[in-house]
Amino acid sequence: MSVLVDRVEVWLAVPVGDQRKHAHALLRRAAAAVLGVGPEGLAVAREPGGRPYVVSRPGAADRGARPPVRVNVSVSHTRGLTAVAVCTGGDVGVDVEPARELPAVALARRWFAEEDVRWIEGHAPALRARALLWVWTHKEALGKAVGTGLAGGGRLRPVPLPASGLPPEPAGRPVTLREIFPGAGLTSAVPGGPEGYVLCVAGGPGTEGTPVSVTQVDC
Repeated sequence: MSVLVDRVEVWLAVPVGDQRKHAHALLRRAAAAVLGVGPEGLAVAREPGGRPYVVSRPGAADRGARPPVRVNVSVSHTRGLTAVAVCTGGDVGVDVEPARELPAVALARRWFAEEDVRWIEGHAPALRARALLWVWTHKEALGKAVGTGLAGGGRLRPVPLPASGLPPEPAGRPVTLREIFPGAGLTSAVPGGPEGYVLCVAGGPGTEGTPVSVTQVDC
């Protein structure tokens, strides 16, 4: 039996037809590739709180029978793009948003904690919308990783705010999940996504140092 190495794989695709059905199909393809089975050898299920996960069916592996294996997954769909994340080593969350003009400071004051607002205001006006989306995608991805979404004060959840402002795109450099704060038990990473989008991946306890890869596929 092959051993799954802890990693997060993010698959991105331009949606075709019904986006929710497209996201479900993309999720099955990504999980099948990670687990080494055909999509028909998977079962997609949900925890009581609604968080999805995928399990390989016993004996359904294309490369020989083996016990069922669970991987945690997350889905995000926005205008023009679907993102799915598959994590072999812990809980995972993914969020993607199109970069666009927004009343960033006004929205931040409405939704976020004062620290978030000050960080967004500290950027040049032309960068504030992207800074807002940095904060938003972190909160969404972290909420998915913990299984609560933005419920119960999720918009006020602290997120990493780089003192130097928005970091540059990774530009092909390896990206790993890093703890958002010492002792937080939650991790995040901002891998390079397609031009015009802001992408964030988050992980639960035990995911520190997990590598993240991003693949764009046709669907």
